[in-house]
Amino acid sequence: MSAFIALFRRFNLHFWAIIIALALWIQVHGQGEGSLSMDVPLQVQGLPADMMIVNDLPDHVKLTVKGLQSRLKELRQLSLTMPVDASDITSPGVVIRSLQLSSVAMPVGVKIEKAQPDRLELQVDRQVKRSIPIHANLELPTDWEISGLNISPGQVELIGPEVWLEALRQVETTPIRPELKAGPFDITVGVESPSGKAIRLADNKIIIEVKGILSRKIEAPVIILPNNPAVEEELQQ
Repeated sequence: MSAFIALFRRFNLHFWAIIIALALWIQVHGQGEGSLSMDVPLQVQGLPADMMIVNDLPDHVKLTVKGLQSRLKELRQLSLTMPVDASDITSPGVVIRSLQLSSVAMPVGVKIEKAQPDRLELQVDRQVKRSIPIHANLELPTDWEISGLNISPGQVELIGPEVWLEALRQVETTPIRPELKAGPFDITVGVESPSGKAIRLADNKIIIEVKGILSRKIEAPVIILPNNPAVEEELQQ
């Protein structure tokens, strides 16, 4: 009997260590594994200041992750992002970039199985500044006209992709609708944003002043000729 007690005391610590380890294993692994789909924001990082992306990229990437149920619940509390390194892009062109799933910091016990999309096409161009003429966008009834039109300033500086700005010949003002009253007018307007969100004003606070003289169109009088055969014959000749 004394030998059994001595043996028990000898292995007592080992016994409890095994019990505790087994309890921890059951607590962690007993819940089983699962999978989860989640949208993670996409972030392009490191793009040089004089370069810009001109095509539309998705705002989010859909990730399918697999791991312990307890760990999957923790993911909803984390601010995860999918970074895309563009620091090596130095010239215009089209770059195909595969997403590096390992760059997303995941908790222990959770693994990313796939991403949709799993690669991106980056259309990159050089960012430039150009002065573009302004065109007055007049909205008038057909029987009114404007003379002595003056736009100040006559040009506006835009920042955007070089290929787009080189093809842009003018920008429109916001619609100009002066009061239908004969005489001079002076209106302050803005500039319509050119198509493509990659183009922007160099100065967002710029004020465009449009001046001119508003008047009604003068219609030419209608001349009714007398019913005279001699006159009609002369006109026909």
